Amino acid sequence: MRIAIVDLNNFSRYPTLSVGQIAAILRQAGHEVTVISPFAVGVGSYRRVTRPHALGYYDSVLRHATAVSGVQAVRALRRKLAAARSPARARAQAATLAEVQGVLDRGTDLLLISAYSMYREVCGAIAAEAARRGVPVVVGGPMFGMPEIAAHWLDLPGMSGVFAGEAEGHLLDLVDSVMGGGHAVPGLATPDRPDLVPAAPFADFDALPFPDYADFPWDRYPNRIVPMMTGRGCGWGVCTFCSDVRTSAGRTFRSRSFAHVRDEMVWQSRRHRTGIFTFLDLKLNSDLTVWHGLIDEAQSVVPGCEWTASVHVQTNGETGLGPEALKAARRAGLSRITTGLESAAQGVLNAMGRGTTAEALSRFVRHASEAGISVRMTSILGYPGETAEDVRLTARFLADHRPYIDRVVVNRLAIVGDTPLGQAIRRNPDRYPQIGALAPNLETGLMDHENATFRSPGHLSAVLQMLHEVHRINRKPLKGASLTFEGVM
Repeated sequence: MRIAIVDLNNFSRYPTLSVGQIAAILRQAGHEVTVISPFAVGVGSYRRVTRPHALGYYDSVLRHATAVSGVQAVRALRRKLAAARSPARARAQAATLAEVQGVLDRGTDLLLISAYSMYREVCGAIAAEAARRGVPVVVGGPMFGMPEIAAHWLDLPGMSGVFAGEAEGHLLDLVDSVMGGGHAVPGLATPDRPDLVPAAPFADFDALPFPDYADFPWDRYPNRIVPMMTGRGCGWGVCTFCSDVRTSAGRTFRSRSFAHVRDEMVWQSRRHRTGIFTFLDLKLNSDLTVWHGLIDEAQSVVPGCEWTASVHVQTNGETGLGPEALKAARRAGLSRITTGLESAAQGVLNAMGRGTTAEALSRFVRHASEAGISVRMTSILGYPGETAEDVRLTARFLADHRPYIDRVVVNRLAIVGDTPLGQAIRRNPDRYPQIGALAPNLETGLMDHENATFRSPGHLSAVLQMLHEVHRINRKPLKGASLTFEGVM
């Protein structure tokens, strides 16, 4: 069959791993596959953290102040401005739809769309256009495991199905069902069978073909970065706020064999003439066999390679993140490492279920930096119970570790209903008096809410202090191999 995959999870630094995987499976089965990447026709994506301009601090202050303002008109204006800059804006939708129309004109039997929940409008336009030509459309993505979102999308005219879960084990059955078989497929909801149970987590990774990235606009990426993933889920998997471990690919931790990972590095390197990899694992040190395998063999299988990793620093158990291991990882090509600081206040870390301490994080960033690895950290503002002093502790941590940290990403608390935090707030709202007006937003997949933490005494001034330290860190120019990964999440 002729199958077109529309990639709305549109990254501007490297191809989309899940789309490459689906394309490879379909091609292995003999289908003719076309990948539509809006980035190839000039549609931008959400920007990741890069070096800010000299006045970037004031921009971050303005963004925070308007986001937490108690004045509804201010927040409404902010939402309008954000929508105007969104990759889902009207001009981008028109460009994407034009590409889809071109594929439909040339002839296709089935459209598969990979999307986040914010792209419902453009997906509706695609489904309507395909329906006029009798072409079925199925959409999938990480948020469709939430039944209310799946049902909301299944209501779109022309939408043939919504898929939730991991598709690898059911993809070919899905194609057969949608194209006329009509039989039930795990994870697939259709207008005739609207009840959705997400497909079970997939585990037989070593049986899969390597992702096929041949269709992506390599000439438009700043560097030839190959995305890879050694396992799905998180070996820690406890953090109360984390939606990643609850969405389709995060339920339970499963790992590939190191041999399969190693073979893919060689194959992708030769095919795309590059030795640059970004590992998208939530926690690359979840499987220490794979982690140490990369450290021991990456340079021998792809000489001169450079790569990134996200890791979890915890206080119990072996993590593979000691000073000697980090030095060896740098020699193996690890250029940048990301971990969650989230907060430097122990009470907040405990409430989040982070399983770490500020002291452990301090040792880690020092050891990683001294090993020559560029360190990137994330932080969260507004967790229930957070005080102004907690934010000041985080600001002081950043100030004390400025020589060792190259980038910091600041996020205001987002609540997803299926996370432990979201479930706890809904079950016992009286335990979370800071959180009010909690309501599901089917367009974003988040729980809209009011967070009184941001208007507690002294909180804003503490945030301004923290944002100042973040700006001082993010203004640092990256050097060497880490510059290759500027703007990569």
